[in-house]
Amino acid sequence: MKKIAIAGLQREQIKQQIEDTMPDTFECYILTDMDAAMKVKSGEMDYFIGCCNTGAGGALAMAIAIIGYGQSCTIAKPSIQAKHDEVQQFIEKGCVAFGLSIEHIEHAVPILTKLLAAK
Repeated sequence: MKKIAIAGLQREQIKQQIEDTMPDTFECYILTDMDAAMKVKSGEMDYFIGCCNTGAGGALAMAIAIIGYGQSCTIAKPSIQAKHDEVQQFIEKGCVAFGLSIEHIEHAVPILTKLLAAK
């Protein structure tokens, strides 16, 4: 079972959305930004999901610093919803850290988790 580290704002809501969308598919852990990024970098966790008001700044700052810019991406920003094809391209490119803004949790998390589960 793949492990997801969840950091930032609305962590409980993200965890619940993952469990509702893909039950019994992922182990979800709510962690600080630094712990989440370090656990993904070390291989202890498979993916990082961070959430903030913009989906880029606070959501991904630690992931970019620890995991690397090339493996981090923003999948949803204020007024810009996640797009299935774009998220799939990020995953195919090797991204393991995903940032999103709080207003897109219910839309973006199902897209992301379905694609990660299919990987």
